[in-house]
Amino acid sequence: MRSAAIGAETETGAAPSVWRVECANLRQRSQTLGSRTLGFCLAALAASLPAASFASGNRHTFSRAETAAVDYRATPHRPAAACDSSGAGARLVAATPQAPEHCRIDGVLPSGAGFQVNLPSAWNGRLYMYGNGGYAGEDAEGDREQASRVLGLANGFATARTDTGHLASREPLATFALDQAKLVNHGHQAVHDTVTHAKALATAYYGARPRYAYWDGCSTGGRQGVMSAQRYPDDFDGIVAGAPTLDWSSIMIKGLWNRQALSGSGLTFERMAPVFKAVMARCDELDGLADGLIDDPRRCDFDPRRDLPSCEDGGADCFTASEAEALRKVYAGPPKGPGTPPWVVQTPGFEHPSTLFPFTMTPSGSPDVLTVFATSWTKYIGFRDPAYDPAAFDFRTDPARIRGADAIFNPTPDLAAFRARGGKMITFWGWADTALNPGMGLHYYDQVVARQGPSQTQDFYRFFLIPGVAHCAGGYGPEEIDAMSDVIDWVEAGVVPVRLPARRRGSDGGPSFNRAYCAYPAITKYGGSGDREDPGSYRCAAPDEASPRK
Repeated sequence: MRSAAIGAETETGAAPSVWRVECANLRQRSQTLGSRTLGFCLAALAASLPAASFASGNRHTFSRAETAAVDYRATPHRPAAACDSSGAGARLVAATPQAPEHCRIDGVLPSGAGFQVNLPSAWNGRLYMYGNGGYAGEDAEGDREQASRVLGLANGFATARTDTGHLASREPLATFALDQAKLVNHGHQAVHDTVTHAKALATAYYGARPRYAYWDGCSTGGRQGVMSAQRYPDDFDGIVAGAPTLDWSSIMIKGLWNRQALSGSGLTFERMAPVFKAVMARCDELDGLADGLIDDPRRCDFDPRRDLPSCEDGGADCFTASEAEALRKVYAGPPKGPGTPPWVVQTPGFEHPSTLFPFTMTPSGSPDVLTVFATSWTKYIGFRDPAYDPAAFDFRTDPARIRGADAIFNPTPDLAAFRARGGKMITFWGWADTALNPGMGLHYYDQVVARQGPSQTQDFYRFFLIPGVAHCAGGYGPEEIDAMSDVIDWVEAGVVPVRLPARRRGSDGGPSFNRAYCAYPAITKYGGSGDREDPGSYRCAAPDEASPRK
């Protein structure tokens, strides 16, 4: 598993050079793989992968503002106080072509969590807080942080963010977690303290409390949103939680397993392309439409040992027994038992280059992100022993031993208080997500339903699954998703999000999609006629109307 090398690369700061090589490799392949894969790589590098490589925000937020029922971009409110009265870290920032004039306050809370709050001089009366990625610790002026800040300000929101109590530049990956206070800050405390402080700052500055507070995040940012709904139900009126990390330990087990399964198998990044073609040949039409998407990969009975051409020595279009077995292990996931739930698998459809990288495989064979993250997790959170060698991990006995921090990191399905106070939450997940298995989201949602009841859950919590979409965004499916406009309309105008619009413009030479997906457990079913890129050609159907499993 190259665990020693991985640890040396990531914890000494050498990892970014590895990812620059990967970006160069993908740049050379960009005509074949598509610009979205290259774009993801460059964005990841800009964020100093792997220190914060799990995506934090939803990059298409507010993109449907023009058609929203609520005009949340109207800004009738003005400051009632001077910016410098907001504290020692306050300064007035002049307007730019990207963002309006605003009062920026940087500081550190008593818990040790760093924060930044931005209060526009023309305000819409709402607070927008955006989440972190991976192990967090992002610099407030990092590219992604700036992009999220500008996005909120440009649409009239006061904005807030936190570093969750540490800086990745000083404490990379999970190294901060040996400090219990920082562990708790990262788990949930920093977000709660920051939004509480942000509301107080906004109230003092405008002379009026924010009418609504919204959370927007994906991956770790998604987890933070769900955790807020569960632990601090009064913090946010509406939450968008894309692909939330609802069970950190299980995902880290998956990362270790994938690396072990693929190591020495002979499989390479390039050789996965014919695997993807074989998966699509078997399962693309399961949903009644040959469109390059598998609407529910759980129903795809793809077996690499049966469905891939075999040969003894391997070739461009055939696979050895070792390669097929490695793939089988990845699909099946680690042995199930105490500490490893049944959903820790990999559904078919992940084999496309735009979804393989960077969480499962890399073009050069260097450690993927899940391996890097899992290595750090076992050392600093799971076993709390920096000298631990992940190559020694026993998949039958160790999963139950690394869950000491679960109560701090993982939200429970008790959302009764959030529902009672009128909160609304939307979760969306890409079926081709190779970082965080959508089965984790299905399991959590079903647990909420078991507590609240089906119709009662749908009253405040909607869950959408989007085929062909990678982690938070990207992939080969319709990844342009603005769930924030939907949650605002739901909170403020009572417009229930029955379907979630999702598009892909195909500007990179790939396919174009214009779809709208039904909330789980309903399925999105093509009517049999009409333009397949007109959402009106589809209807929401009961799960038992799905085509027979193949």
